[in-house]
Amino acid sequence: MRVVEKLLKEQDFVAFVNIVVGAYPGRLNGTQITKEQLKKLFMQNQSNDESLHYYGLWENDKLIGGMRLHDFQMNLFSKMLPIGGVGLVAVDLLHKKEKAAKELIQHFFNIFLEKNIHFLALYPFRPDFYKKMGFGYGPKIYQYLVEPSTKSTLNI
Repeated sequence: MRVVEKLLKEQDFVAFVNIVVGAYPGRLNGTQITKEQLKKLFMQNQSNDESLHYYGLWENDKLIGGMRLHDFQMNLFSKMLPIGGVGLVAVDLLHKKEKAAKELIQHFFNIFLEKNIHFLALYPFRPDFYKKMGFGYGPKIYQYLVEPSTKSTLNI
């Protein structure tokens, strides 16, 4: 049986970091220094930032996935409303095809429904997966990233 609970212990974060590094191999290298830095960052976020919450998905007392939830405020027609967000959804590679990510996202819905928050947001890096979950594509967004060291070619 699977259970979703908040990550609290240091060994939970160690297991979660291993899952994250395995789930995002192109973005993170698996060195021990990186893992230690991530574990420290995640634990600091959980304890110092009240708007961030880390949850894990356990199966038979083994962590097989996790996610980071965000509490936001959104300006809707000049009224500030609470909004929930999800980020850093990661599942152990051995459990990737067992709908563990879908279960995490469903729990994300339930957590914010219990808080009476009805607006949710995410960055759909896999639009096909999130489309099946009910999220829409929305308008096209252009994102430009400029290196700080880049010199301007404009003469102003």
